[in-house]
Amino acid sequence: MREEKPSVENIRINFLHPTNSAEVMTAQVPSDATAGWLITEMIKHGFIPQADDVSRYRLRDTRTGVLLNDDQTLRAANIEDGTSLSVAHTTTGAQRLARP
Repeated sequence: MREEKPSVENIRINFLHPTNSAEVMTAQVPSDATAGWLITEMIKHGFIPQADDVSRYRLRDTRTGVLLNDDQTLRAANIEDGTSLSVAHTTTGAQRLARP
């Protein structure tokens, strides 16, 4: 017996810029896309700049307030078509120190 995999569908997501919430990028993305992959794609396409050594980006569902893990898929996070995700810019607090 063959196990059926759930079909991957494209869903429309609104991404809210971390420093200007009026700046929104709407994209059709696969439901099995991970938060980490989506962040990488937003950097590649110039929507957000590359994070520095002491910061990172996270995606937050604006409806529920839930932060997605980098390896979590949209489907696993119950993200539906038309959802808005804010791009949160967080500081990790860790910084490499220069050695003398």
